[in-house]
Amino acid sequence: MNKPLTGKIAIVTDGHYGMGALSAQTLADQGADVIISHPANAWNAAGIVTGLEARGVNARAYAINCDRISGIKALISRVIEDFGQVDILVINNVSFVLQDDERLYSKTAIEAISPVIRDGGRIITIGNSTAHPRTVKAYNNNTHSPLNDLITNSAKSLYSKHVTVNRLQSNFLDRSNLTASFGNASLVGDITSGLSFLAGPDADFITGTTFNFDHHVARHAA
Repeated sequence: MNKPLTGKIAIVTDGHYGMGALSAQTLADQGADVIISHPANAWNAAGIVTGLEARGVNARAYAINCDRISGIKALISRVIEDFGQVDILVINNVSFVLQDDERLYSKTAIEAISPVIRDGGRIITIGNSTAHPRTVKAYNNNTHSPLNDLITNSAKSLYSKHVTVNRLQSNFLDRSNLTASFGNASLVGDITSGLSFLAGPDADFITGTTFNFDHHVARHAA
């Protein structure tokens, strides 16, 4: 089986459960060695690492709280120290409620990874398109334009390194219970398929883009 990410080093923040764990598994299935972070849940993280290693890749978990801005900086520094390179960063933002928080967090993460990510690398953020995931809202929320602008501007600044910056965005995410939150397990598969594509070699010229994944509830939102 062709594994296009073989030899790549990927970081997934909060990769110990939910969408983060699915993201880590998706990248491992494509051959990437994967480093995940977790705030203080060694048991969960160890189980995810075991599952990643069973896919034939190297994996490691760092007990670093990446729900805090200082954590993402510490995680990137640690990975560079231990592995010497980063090819893929998945910024798992699905726990964030306030849009400004998510934008600031993503901005900090992108700025921290930009000097050290290898040429041809990938930065992918995964987040909500609603400020409150459990509340039904109109799907096209204008408050997200600053975050979309961040993705576009970051892509421009990293273009010379051939590093792509993209965002996967759903209107209905809850990392504690994905299937129940989405109401449709196929949507989870769509997002991980999008991640696999954006991380791979076929997405070399796709950058600065936000991809929206709809949920049937949003179509009927008032």
